[in-house]
Amino acid sequence: MENPPNVDRPKTTLRGGATRTSILENAAKLFAEKGFAGTALQDIADAMDLTRPALYHYFSSKEEVLATLVAETSLSTAERIERVRLRADISPSEKLRLVTSQLVRERTSAPERFRMLDRTESALPPDIGKKHRAARRAVLTELTAIIVEGVTAGEFRQTDERLAALSVLGMSNWVAWWYSPSHDEHAEPAEHIVTTLSDTAVAMLARPDHRLPKAPGRRAALAQLREDLDYLDRLLTDE
Repeated sequence: MENPPNVDRPKTTLRGGATRTSILENAAKLFAEKGFAGTALQDIADAMDLTRPALYHYFSSKEEVLATLVAETSLSTAERIERVRLRADISPSEKLRLVTSQLVRERTSAPERFRMLDRTESALPPDIGKKHRAARRAVLTELTAIIVEGVTAGEFRQTDERLAALSVLGMSNWVAWWYSPSHDEHAEPAEHIVTTLSDTAVAMLARPDHRLPKAPGRRAALAQLREDLDYLDRLLTDE
């Protein structure tokens, strides 16, 4: 027999990894829209059509939900970039391409998480905020180190490595704000964006080929020579 239209149906109690992920995604959206302080654990349960006891099966408080989001978004990103930096089997250019691809792919797959962190950063509880800021510094440090490695190896041109790293991060992070395929039928496929932006990051820093053009002008040859001298000076300074 069907329930009468004016009788509430019991909320579904779900289990499994997919539900935990859904809880985090819905919580990120609510935190971004209402702020962390303005979002109650009941709001998250209602958004998922879960009972409070069902939600407690996964998280004991909204602070735990937020801490998990920060860990999976900020801390895990720093750890992944460090692993790429430490690889000895790929070049600095390949490292930069791989890291940028990872960053952009994460932001196209879960943009709400990054928008949430940006909007709620100043309101994060002290302990969670401290971990988040430390992770952000670690991400910048690791990416800067990859660029320094590329400059030292002669793959990247002389530049302000920290500013270059911030530029790559800014380009990657901004994807979370403008990429919205569900609202834009003409949106580019996510993998096309990943490839394009990772190519852009490498091209932005790539050092011109050491071979001169077939018919270089004197100014072009002089510019190349100056860059060679700058590179040599950098190597001598590092020693």
